[in-house]
Order: sequence, then structure tokens, then C-alpha cells
Amino acid sequence: MDPTELSRELRRDPEPKSDLLRSVARELVLPPFAFYMQRLPTLEEAIPDFRSVNPEPAAKSRETVEAIRLAEGIQRTLIELEAPGVEALPKFTATTDEEIDRFALKARAHFLITLEDQQEAKDARSFYVLVRRKIEELGILVLQESFPREDGSGFCLAHQTHPLVLINSKQQTRARRLFTLVHELGHVLMGQTGISDPFVRRNAVERRCNRFAGSFLAPKSYISGLLGGSVTRDPDLDDVRWAARKLKLSQEATVLRLEQLSIYKAGSHSKWLSLVHGNNPDYSEKGGGGKQPPAQEKVKLAKFGFAFATAFKRFLDQGLISEINLYRASGLKPKYQRSYFDYVNSLSANELRNLELDDG
Repeated sequence: MDPTELSRELRRDPEPKSDLLRSVARELVLPPFAFYMQRLPTLEEAIPDFRSVNPEPAAKSRETVEAIRLAEGIQRTLIELEAPGVEALPKFTATTDEEIDRFALKARAHFLITLEDQQEAKDARSFYVLVRRKIEELGILVLQESFPREDGSGFCLAHQTHPLVLINSKQQTRARRLFTLVHELGHVLMGQTGISDPFVRRNAVERRCNRFAGSFLAPKSYISGLLGGSVTRDPDLDDVRWAARKLKLSQEATVLRLEQLSIYKAGSHSKWLSLVHGNNPDYSEKGGGGKQPPAQEKVKLAKFGFAFATAFKRFLDQGLISEINLYRASGLKPKYQRSYFDYVNSLSANELRNLELDDG
């Protein structure tokens, strides 16, 4: 039987009974979901799209469906293997702006993200890695995957003990991913699965999550310490760029938050949008790498994160999952697994503070 015929056979029977099929399949580099595709629920059809006025399922591209299946397969594996989960996350029930601001500051303290963390971060890229790591340290898995930006900026798979966030790495700068991450964290704390774009706010849920993200990343009490000095009320493009660098946020998130706090005058966001002429600086075609390809352990850390490495290293060491089954569940090839896990475990506190990750 040639590989094409074998692949067809495996799709007809995701758990082959034949010893020959099983042995040959182990030697082939098949698509990660070759065995499990039929067993996965049609989550990609059921996940609500929070960019609509009334959030409901919507058609998605093949790449987006694959990203959802990737996330759901990893989440299911963690649940089935009884990985340690989250404990006592703050519950996002606040509705008014004042209540959301107070809750966001409480949530930020829960994840131990200090003003000094933000001040000392070299830039938005570094602050994104720090915030992601702090969120993952409390058991929320954060993944990155690329899919068409028309389908959204990220999504959340809510779960009582094993919530998961996936950030779309397609074109989004790290500063924009940071806002997306905290917006999706809002969905986690609400317990609501869905796909979204923080800058498409057509319903009350998205407006609440956006207010939460802005308040979490730029609390009112932190603004003077982050910006220092006086700030113009009527910003031009240079003013917004300067403030974004100081806050370690995306430019659009910056102008929205400072207008929200009446530091910028009303209409500043609309003015900024007209000045950038549809060429939003928070999107970029460029990857993160330089002339040399980035080390694969860093690429894997950017994609799968910190919590994934901690959980699956333990499962491998205990013999609860094999390298090939980990590959089937996640797409992480065996040849990269140990080097990635060892790299994450080897990082010192100083290296974590200055860590930069590239998508590859």
C-alpha cells in the first residue's frame, strides 16, 4: 500500500486495527490530525463569532478551522491526562465602566503583573512575552497560530479548569497581540468561548472585554508613572507613537485608552484612523526574524508557549503520552519536543525578562 492509499485508509479508520497499518503509519510524516480528525467535534462550526451584533457561528477559512482543531485537540489532551488546571480565577461579572476598571486592576494583581514590570520592559514585544508568561503560570494555555486576519485576531476556548487562548500571529505586531491576548483573557474570565477582534465592537460583550483590556494594560493609576510629564490633548501621529512606546501598547489601543480616560480629547481615535489612511501600523507583513533563521526551540515556544512545555514534559517523563501521540495531538514533531521543553526549563529569571520570541 503506497502512502496516499494509507492516508486514505487512516482517514476512513482513524484507529487502524491492522498491525501493518499501525507500524507503517508510525514511520510516515502524516498530517497531525490524520488519526483524530473524525473523532473531533465540529467545534469550528459551533464557536461563536463575537464580531457580529448577535454572536453566533459563522463560516471560516480552512486555516482558521485547522487552528481551532489544533487548540481543541491540545485542550482535550490536557483534560484527558488530568493536567493541573487553573484555580480560583477572578470572575468577570462587572458591567459598568467603573466596575470593569476596578475588576481589571484586581485581575492584573491576581496575575502579578506590576507597574514596574511594564516600566522595565524594553518594549511592547518584551511586555507581551511577560504578560503571556504570567497568564500561563496560572494555568491558562496561550498558543499562537496563523490564520486569515479576516477571521479574527484570536479566540478563547473557555473551560472551568483548562481554558485556552489562541492568538492569530498573522500580521499582528506583538503590541497588537498583547491587547488581543488580554481581550481574550476577558472572555476566559467570563467563561465564554468565541472568536473575536478587539477592534470590532458590535455588541456589549466585546465592549466589556475591550474596556477590560484597556483598563488591565493601562490602569488609570499607572498612566502618570508610565507616561510622565504632560501629554497633548490633541495628538498627531508622532504623539500617539510616543505614548504607545511609553505604555508598551499598540498605537490604536493607546489612542483608544487615552481618549477613554479623557487624556486625549473626544474624537482622537477617529482622527488617528483618518491620519493613518487605512494603513494601520499595528499590522505588519514582516516576521520577527533577522538574517539567520531563529532557533527552533524559540519558534516552538512562540507557538506553543510556556504552560504547554511544562505540562507535556511531565507527561512524557511519566510515560503518560508518547512522542508520536503528542505529535498527533498537537502537530509538534518528535525531533523538536525535547529541545523545546529543555529550553523552556533552562531559562533563567534574567533571560525571561529579556526574552524575545520569533514566529519563524
